[in-house]
Amino acid sequence: MYVRSRSPEPRDFQLIEDFNPELVHRLALWYLPVIGKYHRAEFLGLENIPDSAFLAAGNHTGVHFMPETMLWLSKYHSDASRRPMYTLVHDFAYKLAKRLRLPLHALGILDAEKNSAFEALCEGCAVTVYPGGDRDNARPFCKRNTIDFFGHTGYVKMALRARVPILPVVGVGGGESVFTLTSGSWLADITGLSRRYKLHTWPIYWSFPFGWHFGHMPALGIPLPTQITISVLEPIPTSIYPDNAASDPEIVGMLNTQVIRAMQREMDRLAEGRIPIIGGRKRK
Repeated sequence: MYVRSRSPEPRDFQLIEDFNPELVHRLALWYLPVIGKYHRAEFLGLENIPDSAFLAAGNHTGVHFMPETMLWLSKYHSDASRRPMYTLVHDFAYKLAKRLRLPLHALGILDAEKNSAFEALCEGCAVTVYPGGDRDNARPFCKRNTIDFFGHTGYVKMALRARVPILPVVGVGGGESVFTLTSGSWLADITGLSRRYKLHTWPIYWSFPFGWHFGHMPALGIPLPTQITISVLEPIPTSIYPDNAASDPEIVGMLNTQVIRAMQREMDRLAEGRIPIIGGRKRK
């Protein structure tokens, strides 16, 4: 059952980019019961969310629907007692949303190409990032339960520089909200999308009720009502490493591997015995 949280105690956060946490909180209170019921959402490990600044690293699928992302963000922001949290989005999506005049800054949405996320962490806020980018978001149906950040380690370097823990957030079920036939990475390469817009995919996918679609432009339709589980794992500390650890490839690579392995173990556990769309898992 969804219960409105109590009012937060006053906290002194230096917010950037005109972020309006109260607006985001009100939207989450409205949106969470809707999307949560539609996807029969289950949230695990919420007690692992730190009370200090942190960098959350997650996986997301479902092309532009991104149900894992929407559930995690709405669940987090519905609790007004938590510290403000920003979300990084792909540069292409950020620029597209700006053209549509969406209130990105007020919603705490930052361009992943900028340095604003590091500033937010240093000011004591939280940040969510999806290191796998569009290749994670557009992965084929047959690879929907694979954790892969495709060599992106910038999130680790950011956490090391800001000396904040990395919070792995695993979502299962979003890849069943649409049927992605192929990520279309070959198409992105030959058309120059990967060079010009840093888009490494141009997916071919099916969604309800209008059938097949191409690319990342928002399409008419709704996601299938797949059951989705969000699991928040124990935070991985970074403050135990030297101040210059962000410049050490060995430490960065080790932490990246640690995050991915922890997330894949949890993904495998959640996906075991799961029936697509219907959900279900073996409880241990």
